[in-house]
Amino acid sequence: MKTIIFLSLAAIIITAAIPALACYSGLVLIPSADTVGAKQYSVELQMDGSISKPKADTFYINSQVGITDNVEVGVDYDLSKGVSSRVLLNAKYRFIKSADGKQAAAIGICNLTSKNKSNPYLAGTQDFNILRGHVGLMEINEKTRFFIGIDRDINDKLNLMADYTSGDDNYSSIGANYQITDKFGVLAGVQLPNGGGETLYTLHFCFSGELVR
Repeated sequence: MKTIIFLSLAAIIITAAIPALACYSGLVLIPSADTVGAKQYSVELQMDGSISKPKADTFYINSQVGITDNVEVGVDYDLSKGVSSRVLLNAKYRFIKSADGKQAAAIGICNLTSKNKSNPYLAGTQDFNILRGHVGLMEINEKTRFFIGIDRDINDKLNLMADYTSGDDNYSSIGANYQITDKFGVLAGVQLPNGGGETLYTLHFCFSGELVR
């Protein structure tokens, strides 16, 4: 297991030699201790923009692959205009998961680029039955920020979520994910700037499945 973990993380670091925000498993904005699962994949088409201006100005293709049940890696591509790094990488290792699956903790790194820019983080998840809580720390712009969030399954298709990341330059968000089929879902969210400013929206079309059957 340890060999697989180290090889996976090493692969991420090596491939960062190409110009490289990758989309970790989590809520609208924050990571959780969830992973996609062994031999599972997730691909998202993401678009973001201002609520006051309906036209999107940020576009991503996000991908995530489960190396094991506890390790996932991601490679995303930023299609937006004028960005300095188009390819963005991440990796997450869930190092704690209770026998009943109600508690978990993970470490990870996201937004890894060839310019050595990245956001390392620590995330914990607790299932309270009525809802799940998430808390953690992340380095953003060379400052350590805390984040907190909740999510709740309304039924087997609809999940509601909300999160907050500290710092005036960061955001709070609320959102919903609706699983239309086993392999296709839509996530929509609103991002509220902590320091004031324009409210943003995000929309993800999510495709998932097994790598090997």
